[in-house]
Amino acid sequence: MEPLGALVLVVCGALGLLVRASTVGVWLLGVLAFFALHTVRHHGHAARELAREFAGGPRVVGVTGIVWDEPETPAVWTRNLTARFRLRLESLTVAGGTRATDVLVNVAWAGAVIPAYGDRVSLTGSAANLAGARNPGQFDAAAYAQRQGVWSEIRARFATDCRIESPGHGNPVQAYAYQTARGIQRQLALDLEDEPEIAGLIASMVLGLRGETPPEMKALFQRTGTLHLFAVSGLNVAMLAAIAIFLLRRLRLGRVPSILLTIPVLAGYALVTGLTASCVRATIMCSLVLVAHLVDRRPLVFNSLGAAALVILAWDTNQLFAPGFQFSFVLVAVIVWLSGKIQRRLEPLGRPDAFLPRPLWRWPQQVGAAVTGKCAAALGVTISAWLGSLLFTVGYFHLFSPSALFANLLAVPLAFAVLVLGIATLLTAPLWKLGAVLCNNANWFCAKALLAILKVCALVPGGWFYVETPRLSAQPDCEITVLDLSDGGAAHLRTGERDWLLDCGNKVAYERLVLPYLRTRGVNRLDGLLLTHGDVQHLGGAATLLDDFRPRVIVDSVLRDRSSTRKQLHTELARRGLGKALVQRGDLLRLNPGTTARVLYPPAGLARATADDKALVVQLETAGVRVLFLSDSGFATEQWLLENEPDLRSDIVIKGQHARDLSGTLDFLARVHPRAVVCSALGYGDAPEGLDAWEGSLTAAGVAVFRQDRTGAVSLLIRDGGFAIEARVGGQTLRSRAR
Repeated sequence: MEPLGALVLVVCGALGLLVRASTVGVWLLGVLAFFALHTVRHHGHAARELAREFAGGPRVVGVTGIVWDEPETPAVWTRNLTARFRLRLESLTVAGGTRATDVLVNVAWAGAVIPAYGDRVSLTGSAANLAGARNPGQFDAAAYAQRQGVWSEIRARFATDCRIESPGHGNPVQAYAYQTARGIQRQLALDLEDEPEIAGLIASMVLGLRGETPPEMKALFQRTGTLHLFAVSGLNVAMLAAIAIFLLRRLRLGRVPSILLTIPVLAGYALVTGLTASCVRATIMCSLVLVAHLVDRRPLVFNSLGAAALVILAWDTNQLFAPGFQFSFVLVAVIVWLSGKIQRRLEPLGRPDAFLPRPLWRWPQQVGAAVTGKCAAALGVTISAWLGSLLFTVGYFHLFSPSALFANLLAVPLAFAVLVLGIATLLTAPLWKLGAVLCNNANWFCAKALLAILKVCALVPGGWFYVETPRLSAQPDCEITVLDLSDGGAAHLRTGERDWLLDCGNKVAYERLVLPYLRTRGVNRLDGLLLTHGDVQHLGGAATLLDDFRPRVIVDSVLRDRSSTRKQLHTELARRGLGKALVQRGDLLRLNPGTTARVLYPPAGLARATADDKALVVQLETAGVRVLFLSDSGFATEQWLLENEPDLRSDIVIKGQHARDLSGTLDFLARVHPRAVVCSALGYGDAPEGLDAWEGSLTAAGVAVFRQDRTGAVSLLIRDGGFAIEARVGGQTLRSRAR
């Protein structure tokens, strides 16, 4: 929608309301005004224009700009990269021309000295647009950055290409907020240097810094439905407001000065914690409630909630499409609407006879009614919060946690204690260091108790499990998803109610790509794991997978190799008392009554030098369709199959790339006679020599080629003797019936 058209719609809506006002009309006008504002702000955005300039591929550029957030060191080691941050460009040099610009970009910094927020830097590097998610279930970092106005990235290669020109060019308020946050982290970690994970947990709960906690701890909170404790929200803000007013009143300040001083304190806390949607929402709502008390008016919670949403969306319309904004506002709305109703239903359970006047209650009845009232209030909030978050936990995390009801009843009071002790540390640290240390040690105990409770809740059978988003289409006889792991390999096979995984990628690829994908598919346990060969790029994540999915069957090749990763896996299997099936040519795996996998290669005793030449070759047959899995097999394996296997004919070939040799030779594929080939490529933008010509020869022969450096992950749906192949990226598809 063009900006002018959006403005015309808003004007027409306003004129319509002048003629006939109505509630529905006001809502419609609000919706039109929002989308008009969104269109005006983002139509012709400078970052989009720059992305169009880089659409043709990476370009060498020189830039000067201001570091616009706190640089972060990379989580995974890389040879040259030392930090990542956002850069607000001031000038851009490309193709010999220099121009002024005001655009946010991501920067991969290679300098030996890491800059700070507000530093003016200059660098030379390769500029390209952010790449979207290439696999289902993968976090789409590009879409997340685009909602924040960032469409491109500049990567420096050498330290000499990066220079810090001068400091102190950022927003001084934001710079002070970053400095304050670092100071708070140091105070919260006093005397906890030997417990960095606990110190990180405390900092995360007080400041909302999720990056301070390890993934295993985050997974524990996620599975027990308590991940919201990491978000700075109403609990933090309300507690801070109560403490601030209490202390100010103890200083003999009146009600009005106390409230007027508390509101800036809340605003400063929101700034220090990063201005997240939940914190800004809670700050605005709490400030409106305080102002209502200031002018002796009854605060209306839904009005305060609406005002908070209005302020946030007026500041950044993209927040409407952010999960954090949606989760925060829907959750609060459900709690406000439902918790009171649940509480009123539960309170009568602890009261004596309804016809007995309260003055005649004996003290046990009074205590029972008071305890029941407190429990009813806690249950009302817990149940409504669980119901309000259900849509988001299932929709975004694909996780259903019945244990969250019990876990939150125990975890929230401890989380409150962590917050109280954290604030006590900050208040006492400037005056009494020993007092701050005592508070931190008490906080250590509360955090440890919190983790212990959550670990128990996570061990409850059926306490949590992953679910798949329901699909409208009919279930296929067999579904195969070939994930895009660059030079690694992993394919998920679902046939009936059975889930098998063929290879799992290296450890990093497994944790970042394979694990999230399987969770989105609702896989809680694998029926089988088939490992084709000892390449670390194919089985490096297997040891971690044993904990996550406890495969019922593990299948490996009968041939040994020199892979240390494979030997470590076998040692781990022996330590756990888990067996493995060693297969060879001629073995038949029955995946379910209608699906079989026939091992074509290798035969027992075959001598080969490399792991790729020992890789299993498996022919899957289901619903009248054959799929040939070649893994990283090369020329030697293909020649052996041509000489020894009479029935290679398959409808689809799924192959990787041999590390040193040819693979997918035309003679071999002529014998297989596939209608489609799915193949990986060795690195994006750096295809192996001759791959383009190979693809052209197959295409000329009527074979559809799905190259994963172009298509990303590839899905195969097999039903009724036919199949459909769909690419994740680029939209390539193929539909075919049985021969």
